[in-house]
Amino acid sequence: MLASSLAVFGTVAAAHALGVVSPGPDFAIVTRQSLAYGRAAGVWTAAGIGTGILFHVAYGLFGLRWLIAHAPWALTLIALAGAGFLIWIGRKALRAPPLADTGDDLRAAAPGDWRHNFGTGLATNVLNPKATLFFVALFSAVVSGPMSMPLTLALAVWLPLATFGWFATLALLLSHAGLRRALRRHAHRIDHAMGVVLIALSLLVLLRSAGEWLYR
Repeated sequence: MLASSLAVFGTVAAAHALGVVSPGPDFAIVTRQSLAYGRAAGVWTAAGIGTGILFHVAYGLFGLRWLIAHAPWALTLIALAGAGFLIWIGRKALRAPPLADTGDDLRAAAPGDWRHNFGTGLATNVLNPKATLFFVALFSAVVSGPMSMPLTLALAVWLPLATFGWFATLALLLSHAGLRRALRRHAHRIDHAMGVVLIALSLLVLLRSAGEWLYR
């Protein structure tokens, strides 16, 4: 039993690690927040993303089979909402102007900024179709039966913390003074490229959802 639980934990953790480091909406928003507003904004955005993983873990571990059996439309609804959110973020990124060349002097944090940055990360992850599809596929493939409570709790703790750790590290790297100065000169080009990627991802989600609806 212990060996089986460790095998499931290792498989899920390894697949999650590969998924979380691959470029996507979460990567794009942490990059944008870190370059535009600095280290604290990037780390709070990473905290929001890590918290958002709890949503995916919750339905993956506790309600996926019930949801697929009783309300399959809910997954489609989440995917469509996520596609719309990605289009909104992508449109903002495409319209991003060059950042002012202010060296290391970023604007002072205003009261409530951490809430805004945390909320941005949370919404980006919860409405991230890539994350939804990834966790549905992962838990459907790996979790074939009832799991022990220790394994469930271990995954529920590890996955959000690992996600936060990766994106917080990314935020710290991107907010390094020398690297930030170099990247800020090209930040609007990075924004535009990421805007194209986000809108392309949203269109793929919409096409996938339309195909599933047509072939039911």
